[in-house]
Amino acid sequence: MIVVGGGPAGSSTAAFLSQRGRRVLVLEREKFPRFHIGESLLPFARDIWEELGVLDEIDRRFIHKPGARFIHSESGAMFTYRFENAIRPGRPYAYEVPRGDFDKLLLDNAARLGAQVREESEVRDVFIEEDRVRVEVHGPNGTCYEVTGQVVVDATGRDTLLGSRYGLKVADELVTTNVACFTHFENTVRQPGPDEGNIDIVLFDGGWWWFIPFKGTVTSVGCVLQKHFTRSRKGMSAEELFQAALDATEAAQRLLAGARRIRPIGTTGNWSYRCRQYYGHRFVLVGDAAAFIDPLFSTGVLMAVYGARFAAEAIDEALATGDLSAERFAVYQEHATRGADLFKRLVHEFYGESLRRLLVGSHTNPTLRAVITSMLAGDVYRPAIWHGVVMKEGFSRLF
Repeated sequence: MIVVGGGPAGSSTAAFLSQRGRRVLVLEREKFPRFHIGESLLPFARDIWEELGVLDEIDRRFIHKPGARFIHSESGAMFTYRFENAIRPGRPYAYEVPRGDFDKLLLDNAARLGAQVREESEVRDVFIEEDRVRVEVHGPNGTCYEVTGQVVVDATGRDTLLGSRYGLKVADELVTTNVACFTHFENTVRQPGPDEGNIDIVLFDGGWWWFIPFKGTVTSVGCVLQKHFTRSRKGMSAEELFQAALDATEAAQRLLAGARRIRPIGTTGNWSYRCRQYYGHRFVLVGDAAAFIDPLFSTGVLMAVYGARFAAEAIDEALATGDLSAERFAVYQEHATRGADLFKRLVHEFYGESLRRLLVGSHTNPTLRAVITSMLAGDVYRPAIWHGVVMKEGFSRLF
């Protein structure tokens, strides 16, 4: 098997396949560690870390995240969802991770389990043939070469190499954000004691902020901006846009009081999408290559690694039967989209304003609070009664 991309989706797919005794080649165009955003994890990823044999190392190296605090800047209202209060118990915290270090840990683990990993190896083209796949690679020394395999896994992130080639991407027009600005600060204001590792989500009229504390003094800070905010400030630089959002958010100003920025402000488009089909003859798409959901609830890594598990199971079974047709991988997409659909519903209700209000006022409704806590913890892949209620009626049935 050939895995294109060494991020969490690609490295985890390679690791799961290697555990099943399959020969895997991972081609990653960059040299790890490298900077990446999406640094806040969810508690229900713990099951994956245990299966991959990295839980102890993650627990040792990264700060614990026992909950998520939502702050409404205009009113000053705030509420913390503590993962220990989720409906399904046993996962009281997650982690906040610098992605450069974290992604390297996962990629190194794939190699430890037997995958062959080639960094600084850019895939230039993929040829899907009836009896094999051929991949054209540009190596670190400037030479081009070709590798062949039985299946190719597209884990190229939002570039979605094969999803773009086959016109599979469909934008989510209901999500109203379109730009994210991000950076790192030292010595932001943190919560005391065990709550130091909590993520802060600050809601304001133009979008929302994240404050993700790492072990030590560095905190990831970013803002996701809605279209009405950015359109009225067209032409602003990244610095100017970040400052405009900060000027509009008193709660964010308080959290940054006395802090020092230590990296340039970056920007990225925040276009949510899903590929119509996550698979084809001899290929599957995993992680962001298959779908990207607005990052409000820190779902990216969770969906990437659960998708990796489901993809590896489907590929292993397909190889065992000798049937690598597109239809053979349909079950993978069914499993992967089950949790994504719940998160998508949550995001849509947030931007529809009803859930936005409830996130900072759910203390009045224990049932609603327990359901939201469970979703924020990432409990979306194992069946639960409340899943069906949310998908059929939305959160309105719960309050």
